[in-house]
Amino acid sequence: MEKSSIVFTKKRKNTKRSIEKLEVDEQNVTIQSRTGGSVVINFKGSQAELLDISKFFNGIDDVEPLALNIAGSGDVDHYFRGMSDVSAGDDGLFNLSVTLQFLTTTL
Repeated sequence: MEKSSIVFTKKRKNTKRSIEKLEVDEQNVTIQSRTGGSVVINFKGSQAELLDISKFFNGIDDVEPLALNIAGSGDVDHYFRGMSDVSAGDDGLFNLSVTLQFLTTTL
């Protein structure tokens, strides 16, 4: 079976680092859909892995555009809403949650 991943892409305008990507193995991620178009992305892994993920999201401002691509299905734009602290789980792994808001466009 082929490995599947989730790719997060920062879409900053007018900066030298206009595109930054984070790729995470789908096996270490669960996604919870919430009402109103928000999603909670739950990460599970070693402390080092989650600190790298946390570092990627720490540099994002609230409501900054962020693309989410699940298993190569194509980019879906979201706004960054917030992030939990890295916490130790009962199973020896660590947990981190990120909240995103679906970016809608209306005409």
